[in-house]
Amino acid sequence: MSPLALGEAEIWRRNTAAGRWYGFGRYYAMFPRGFLHDAVSSLTDEDDVVVDPFCGRGNATFVATVLRRRALAVDINPIAWLFAAAKQQPAKNLNQVLSRLKEIDRSCRPADRRSSTRFETMAWAPSVRAFLKAARRELRWEASIVDRTLMAFIALHMQDKLGAGLSNALSPTIAHSPQYAVRWWTRNGMHNPPDVDPVALLEDKIRRRYRFGVPEQAASRVVLGDAQDVLPKRRNARAQLLITSPPYRGVTDYWNDHWIRLWLLGHNFGKDWQRTSKFTAQSGYRELITAVLQEAKKHLQPDATILVRSDRRRRTADLCLAAIADVWPEQPLLQRPTAAIHAGISNGHGRGGNTAREIDLLIPGATGSAWARSRGFTSVELRA
Repeated sequence: MSPLALGEAEIWRRNTAAGRWYGFGRYYAMFPRGFLHDAVSSLTDEDDVVVDPFCGRGNATFVATVLRRRALAVDINPIAWLFAAAKQQPAKNLNQVLSRLKEIDRSCRPADRRSSTRFETMAWAPSVRAFLKAARRELRWEASIVDRTLMAFIALHMQDKLGAGLSNALSPTIAHSPQYAVRWWTRNGMHNPPDVDPVALLEDKIRRRYRFGVPEQAASRVVLGDAQDVLPKRRNARAQLLITSPPYRGVTDYWNDHWIRLWLLGHNFGKDWQRTSKFTAQSGYRELITAVLQEAKKHLQPDATILVRSDRRRRTADLCLAAIADVWPEQPLLQRPTAAIHAGISNGHGRGGNTAREIDLLIPGATGSAWARSRGFTSVELRA
């Protein structure tokens, strides 16, 4: 049965494949599922194309493909891409993933158990360290769907609250500096990491995720790279909807806050301040958003709808508004204030308080005018 014949609640129940896989991965500024379902189902038809040039963990294009829309997603961060690609195109055969898991365990070497830093010693038991280093060395996550799927599970569970994953107590999302983590563990008496069997824990996590199989999805492509470079090289997608949430300026460091998982993918151990991705400069931020939207525009139908979610701090919102106006100067621009429904890393941006205040910016195209009126959008004038 087509998803469109079902109601939203039926599609996304936890006892469906789509419901199980939607929440896979940890990343920042993730779209709420209800918002995505409403936008995609209202603004596009089956077999239309949806584009997200800042896809993060791929929620927007995942929803689109489950609703039988084709999709093109791009992200520059390898961790974001890993999660997006793994759930948008997961390995279909559970046994292949579990077999590969055991192969990685068998490939562990005695030297892999050794620790070269105090952080490693306190973060993971020797058997876990060995498994992570073997996975880092052996998995071909960029080329193989099975390896990519397994690597996504390992990355997801390699840092977590005590007892929930493979590590000593760590934030499930933010990777604090090694020095900070060691001091925190020492202060709280957490000198020894839990003695976890990595294969048993991961097999349980994988089986739970695959309990209802993998979702049926329309064709899609998730590309790792800078959208400014990726999009000019791809055939025109002729998309009917661009839906995206650009990085929030100055809120988080998209590279260094993921350094532990990036290390698993082959990058250097520890934070790398030369690769910081916090987007603090106003001029550079506007240029980035403008350049990416300009390239994305070439992949849109002339009457496509553009829907951008930004954080609501005046300077960031103004820069996103200005970037959209730069790319579509003759198009009407609408806005709607909104707020995150769950607590998260971006809480406190906006105008203060404990709720993440955000703003939706819309160019309605051919199909969005009635939807915009019914969803509380109003006209916007650019601030000087």
